[in-house]
Amino acid sequence: MSKAFTKEDDDAPAPPARRRGVPVPEPNFMTAAGAAAARAELARLTRDAGDPDRIRELSDHLATAQVVTPEDRDVVGLGANVTVEDESGKRTTYRLVGAIEADPKRGWLSWQTPIANALWGARVGDALELPRGGEVEIVAIAYD
Repeated sequence: MSKAFTKEDDDAPAPPARRRGVPVPEPNFMTAAGAAAARAELARLTRDAGDPDRIRELSDHLATAQVVTPEDRDVVGLGANVTVEDESGKRTTYRLVGAIEADPKRGWLSWQTPIANALWGARVGDALELPRGGEVEIVAIAYD
């Protein structure tokens, strides 16, 4: 087959996958553990000449981070591990964290999400409605 009928970029390597950037919220609340993890990741990436986009993202978040510590550990707030139980008895645990810390697969939700907003300020025994999740009861609140 003639080279005229092939795409010029067939042999070119695939471009690296780009991470979806996490916008810096205003205010930029973070947990102490999240800020420490971000600083450690930034140090490692800087030392190893890692992904410049991730370095920039971490630097931007850390530049305006406001580390929040809970004032009342009986109330859901930033850094809380909240266990809820639905009407069928199924329990789910969420952790409310800063935007850059969020990891939905682990149940770590940004404090700005609708679920976090529904949980915010609740206490053990409170019943509330979660967005698209029905009614749940708060059965445990813990802070690391």
